[in-house]
Amino acid sequence: MKSKIYVFSNVVGGGDGIAYAMAEDGTVLGSHWCSHEEYARGDLGVTEGSRPDRHVTYAEHYPDGYEMEFVPASEVRTHAGLKAAFELNKQQAEKAKEGS
Repeated sequence: MKSKIYVFSNVVGGGDGIAYAMAEDGTVLGSHWCSHEEYARGDLGVTEGSRPDRHVTYAEHYPDGYEMEFVPASEVRTHAGLKAAFELNKQQAEKAKEGS
């Protein structure tokens, strides 16, 4: 099974604001300001053929391949995979804080 990269809006309701591409290990691989969450699909490379530049970064993180998954704003808090990635992201932040 390939690793996942989740793309989601960080705005309640998916309106104007920041969207992220987060690896399942919690690493934030990209972000983009979108006027609506649906634009995140193209802006962060979920849509086939979009943003080859983003995929260079994604492939550096997951050289053995990955799958892109768009998570609608309405599912961000309940999506099991994204919730696990958030927890790992939190742990990364705590480790970074301890090291500073």
